[in-house]
Amino acid sequence: MRRLALFALLATAGCGRCSSNSSAPDAAPAPTVVPEVVEGLLPPPSPWTFKPARTGPGQPSYALPEGCTMRAPLVRAAVAKTTRFVAPGQGLGRLVVADVGGSPPELTAVAGVVLDPEGASRDPVALPWTEAAAMPPMAQSEAGRWLAAYTEPGERENALRVLLFREGKAEVVSEGDRLEVVDLACGASQCALLTTRAGTVAAAGADLWIGKPEEPMGAWRRVEIVPPAGDGDAHPAGIARVDPAPMAVLVEGGELSFWGAEETGAAREVGRVPAPYGMIDAAVMGEQPVALVYGNTVNEEGCAQEGGKMRVERPGKEAELLRAHAPPTAGVLRSLGRGAIATYLAPLGCGVERKVVYAVMLDAEGKPVGNPMPVADASSFAVAVKGGDVDLFVQLEGEVTWVRAACQLP
Repeated sequence: MRRLALFALLATAGCGRCSSNSSAPDAAPAPTVVPEVVEGLLPPPSPWTFKPARTGPGQPSYALPEGCTMRAPLVRAAVAKTTRFVAPGQGLGRLVVADVGGSPPELTAVAGVVLDPEGASRDPVALPWTEAAAMPPMAQSEAGRWLAAYTEPGERENALRVLLFREGKAEVVSEGDRLEVVDLACGASQCALLTTRAGTVAAAGADLWIGKPEEPMGAWRRVEIVPPAGDGDAHPAGIARVDPAPMAVLVEGGELSFWGAEETGAAREVGRVPAPYGMIDAAVMGEQPVALVYGNTVNEEGCAQEGGKMRVERPGKEAELLRAHAPPTAGVLRSLGRGAIATYLAPLGCGVERKVVYAVMLDAEGKPVGNPMPVADASSFAVAVKGGDVDLFVQLEGEVTWVRAACQLP
């Protein structure tokens, strides 16, 4: 059986620029092996029990951005202040929940769970998140199968191997010099796993693995993304789309490049946008790549001289500016049936403890629909979508409010 070992992970046109498997001879995918049971998984956390949220004077208020309405009443669950949670992105009523305690913080319980707006969470599934500071990328398939990816030491010196976790077992994906897992996401019919480029020597570019969530790794196809400047600093930042054809985002210098996977096994660069101050998140709306990026320099204290500036960037188009009192500490961009929704958490000023989660819809061209709406005070948040339905989970101290919205372009 395999002993779990997690390492710190990364957080996230014509065919003139294409890449294929033959362009990187040092690539070293691991041979197919039988999945092995993972030991050392933590027990499930205490269930979350949702109840109708009280409204009125003295209670937190919630607002939605233009284009969104409540599709169901607000519900709220009491949780520990130190609880951590993350949404799988696509799919509603699902979270990965972790109980945290001690100083320094240590995880005591972790599971993927199904939420019930009228009662307790259920169907906990153990996941390989065992260190508070090293959360592995996790996703859930359309059919409800949980997946996670992480690294462990490889057989060669300085080598790491990537493993894909499903149903209590892990299967080797690839092995290479200083290999890292970057992102994992599932769509309606398939999943995608993004890592740095596997090889005997670390190289610029990325590997994008694509397959059905129930298939063994031997059935997944590998798409190598090899930038034109093979000796550059291009490295993977995240998965912008899974269906119908996966698209990955790479960071190179002060730019982001979007690479689409083709049926031929090649990767094609479909566009670039400037991101000199860093990426917050990226997505694809239809065939329109969109990136939410920082708009100014953020110092080590999380402050910026001009306050919080963000830019919505699209290849070949003028940037759209979003503002906040201070730079956001977290942000998410999710594609909807039409358009997208951007959400971000930002303090009310440099060094100010109070934070607010904001949301704004983007139209089919990636332009903001109205001004960003301050949804509610929050200490953390998570968001998931399915079509035009949006689940927004807002934590404030010892409570999590489940905001169930329907968002549609005017």
